[in-house]
Amino acid sequence: MTAAGLGLALQAAEVSKAPVPKSPFIAVVYRYADTMLERGRDTYGAQPTALLLSALDRTTLAPATNGPPAPAGVREEDRVGPRGGALTGANPQHDENLLRLLYTLSELSGKAKYREAADAELKWFLGHAASSNTHLLPWGEHLAWDVIQDRPIAANGDPVGTHEFFRPWLLWDRCFELAPEASRRFALGLWEHQIADHNSGAFNRHAGFWKHEAIDGMDFPRHAGFFIRTWAVAYSHTKDPTFLTAIEVLLGRFEKKRHPETGLIELRSGQSLCAPALSLSLAIDCDAAAGRVPEPLAGRLRASADREDEVFCALTHNLQARGGFLTSLDKATGKPADARTPLWDARYGGCTTAQMAMMCVARYDQTGMVGYRGLITNAANAYLNSAPDQAADAWPATFGHAISLELAAWRHTARREFFTRARELGDLAVQRFWQNGPLPSASFQRSHYETITGADTLALALTELHLQILHITAVRCPSNTIDR
Repeated sequence: MTAAGLGLALQAAEVSKAPVPKSPFIAVVYRYADTMLERGRDTYGAQPTALLLSALDRTTLAPATNGPPAPAGVREEDRVGPRGGALTGANPQHDENLLRLLYTLSELSGKAKYREAADAELKWFLGHAASSNTHLLPWGEHLAWDVIQDRPIAANGDPVGTHEFFRPWLLWDRCFELAPEASRRFALGLWEHQIADHNSGAFNRHAGFWKHEAIDGMDFPRHAGFFIRTWAVAYSHTKDPTFLTAIEVLLGRFEKKRHPETGLIELRSGQSLCAPALSLSLAIDCDAAAGRVPEPLAGRLRASADREDEVFCALTHNLQARGGFLTSLDKATGKPADARTPLWDARYGGCTTAQMAMMCVARYDQTGMVGYRGLITNAANAYLNSAPDQAADAWPATFGHAISLELAAWRHTARREFFTRARELGDLAVQRFWQNGPLPSASFQRSHYETITGADTLALALTELHLQILHITAVRCPSNTIDR
């Protein structure tokens, strides 16, 4: 045999030894993304925007004008439409993981259309949707952009509208690249109209979308983290010292909130309870922000996050026996005050075990603390033999968190059962939510498409699973940890 022939024979033998594994998940993800680009963008009203709609009829692939009932655990005032009315809104924060997914699919496929669609949404929204008074945006928990009426819409019926983050916004770098001045104005408005009251010095809960509205006593730690991270990115792009002042003021407020003995941070002003999930979320964003600002502020941010690590990892979560994290504690005594996190029962204002475990994944990736690794592993164990009841109204997000959790546990322990369970959960999710359609349903019991329940989170998890199955390392899936 010639040298060339021998080489070909050896190559053939090598291929037969290591066949490419099968992954059914990426086809589902691409079909979802392609359908949203082709049928799920705003072509309605007098001003088509190409924004991604956050709710659709899965049969007609048109806006959900029939006002479908909300999935279990979803508040009517948080949906992308008026209470009990048509769901005709686009809310980029509800679709944040879908936007992150589109950027990932462009890398994976080499097709620019996915990246261009995400860029188009961000550029139009930042450039056209902001309030002329506050520069805040119609997104988050209570606001959306009505694609039929071409105006902001307040889901809670407030004619003014209330601005409140739904998730941390991790696309600020891209926003500053696409629309730097609009992004700067938003970050400044976040400081001037939600935190700094130059007349009274009060801490404000929310700013009305069209007017200033000072309401104290609703300063949750998670929101502080979202703001701090926004300002840190804004500072890194603009070098405007106003953003450092904003971080210092808000960080100082929460440093004072920490109890001197237990180290716990109150749930909100005037309350005796602490919610560990909210404080952990703040730590994640403080650590991320520290890398974008100068010393000594960076050191203060890291110290605050480090203190939260000590407190959170010392809590008696006891996942092995209880299957859930602590959800509420007395700030002064550290005594548990509420039930543990459920495995599958997702709802507004609460975390599932997988959702909180993904916060531990985020913090472990930042710190490498062994305590977080143990919590991740124990939480993943809880899902090895658990699935939601057939009568339950489970959310796509919960499956997304559980899949990403099992993959994280597999990466950190090399225990094959975690990887196997991630695949099993992926198969079940595709079967229950897609049901051979191009878009996933809002929940087990609600057949329309509505991203408030985390269709984007599930799609991101399936992409992560696909990359792990095929051992693809050239493309990295964004961390599935923003639901907090």
